[in-house]
Amino acid sequence: MTRQRKNRLSRQERKRLHRIILLVATVVVLLLLFLPGHSLMSYYRHRRQVSALTLQNQRLEKRNRELAAEIERLRTDDAYLKELARKKYGLLKDNETVYEFKTRKKKSK
Repeated sequence: MTRQRKNRLSRQERKRLHRIILLVATVVVLLLLFLPGHSLMSYYRHRRQVSALTLQNQRLEKRNRELAAEIERLRTDDAYLKELARKKYGLLKDNETVYEFKTRKKKSK
């Protein structure tokens, strides 16, 4: 009987042990939630940031492909190059004259 009694904890000791375990568990949970740089909140913030950067990366890759196609077209398509030079930079062919007509604005009375 005395052997069993020594191995068992008294009611007060069990309460104290439960409180210590609860305190340790609470501290661990709080550390997991709020520890700077390693918390659960930090993890979710990083996940959102990764998602945003992935989306931005996809848009930039698409724009890169568009620009590469534009460069290739400028290198190979002379008609497109001439059209672009005329529209964007106002270049003219030899012996070509441009006439600009301004429209009159009606005066309101």
